[in-house]
Amino acid sequence: MIASRSKGIAKLGIACQCVVVTLGFWLWMPVSQGTWKFWNLNVQRYLVYNAVVLSGIALAYATASGRSWFSQLAFFPAHRQALRQTGFAAGLLLFLLAGEQDQTISRLFLFTFLPVLYGILVATQRFFPPLLQRLSFGGIRTQRVLLAGCCRNASSLHGWLKSKALLGYSIAGLICHDRSFGTLDGLKIVGTLEDLERIIVEQDITQVILVEFPEFRNFVTYYTSVCERHGVRLLIVCDFERTLRHPVTMFEDEGVRFIGLREEPLEDPFGRLGKRCLDIFVASAVILFIFPFTTLLVVFLQRRYSPGPVLFRQLRSGLQNLPFAIYKYRTMHLGNPDQARQASKGDPRIFPGGQWLRKFSIDEVPQFINVLLGDMSVVGPRPHLLEHDEYFARALMNYPVRGSIKPGITGLAQVRGFRGETKTTNDVVKRVESDIYYLENWSFLMDCWIIVRTVFQVVRPPPTAI
Repeated sequence: MIASRSKGIAKLGIACQCVVVTLGFWLWMPVSQGTWKFWNLNVQRYLVYNAVVLSGIALAYATASGRSWFSQLAFFPAHRQALRQTGFAAGLLLFLLAGEQDQTISRLFLFTFLPVLYGILVATQRFFPPLLQRLSFGGIRTQRVLLAGCCRNASSLHGWLKSKALLGYSIAGLICHDRSFGTLDGLKIVGTLEDLERIIVEQDITQVILVEFPEFRNFVTYYTSVCERHGVRLLIVCDFERTLRHPVTMFEDEGVRFIGLREEPLEDPFGRLGKRCLDIFVASAVILFIFPFTTLLVVFLQRRYSPGPVLFRQLRSGLQNLPFAIYKYRTMHLGNPDQARQASKGDPRIFPGGQWLRKFSIDEVPQFINVLLGDMSVVGPRPHLLEHDEYFARALMNYPVRGSIKPGITGLAQVRGFRGETKTTNDVVKRVESDIYYLENWSFLMDCWIIVRTVFQVVRPPPTAI
């Protein structure tokens, strides 16, 4: 398979790099020391440092998920990869030197070797790939590839497959379901579905790639039977995202394979436990050390400008879009006839001083009680009024997805500046996009980062804060 070839070349390339770097290491050592008398040097210690350099090179590759190694001949990709490897090697060397306080190793050698190492890595990144690929995939290992499917989908795949030529892939042509002759962006159309078996035999095809998942099961059965009968590899491009018009994720559980619309890290109970511990820690600290002082401040403002209850309860949508009672400091006058209307700048319903409480998010402090009760989290999608949820759900199809996790006092949307009054549908779209991104990519560190960003925004509120 193509992925196996790419990964194999990368691993083989790293192994060859290690061999060349080792040769360079031991050749540079006497050069930098001005002596070829190895018995005068602490060879055992240098062996350790040689192993550390090789570990840095391998670690740089192992931690670079998604990067393309040993597949591009251009200087800048080779430079970036070599610089990354040199950085890892230098970091491990410095860590070892600092930890052991080793005085038997020449600092001159180690620090002058780093530019040499970078040069070796750049050269091997640039010139090893074609050599390794020709040796590995030339001759009988070359794959003659036949594309099959609709013309509109084959065009984009053609460019990708041409970039894999060094991996031994040669394009024989296209079997097109909606055309039977001609060319398409330089790709020759060699026949239709009925010609599949004949073309495989006549052109010595070794691999067939369906450029889309067939709509009908009998198509899949036919391609599979023909390819298996002739010992031809069959690949099918997974185009579920285009079909469903939504990103997808694939996973397996006890041999059963599924396609889902998104990853949900907080379905992991261990992750939820970590998030809950953070919630309890932060909420307890706020209730003990901040809540008493903010309550005194609010009581003072309310008695002066709008006497009445300090707190008010309001129904909001929570986990699984079920309603719960949220607590807030009251910032509006009593007898408000329109509870569902969003607050806006200069809103006459807000008493003097209430606007200030809202701007600096002081009115949200009682929600930490909701966090301790388990109705909310410190970080999550902001809960809206039930009436607003109905309106937003009509405006945006995936709006209810936010209910898959607990609502939060702050969230990714808020630290990105999407807070305050939602005046347009685009305001809702931006918030929901951020909420769903958070749902799909949650991590404990992300929660910590959002909390820190929120603290800065409380001190310096964005212009949208009301």
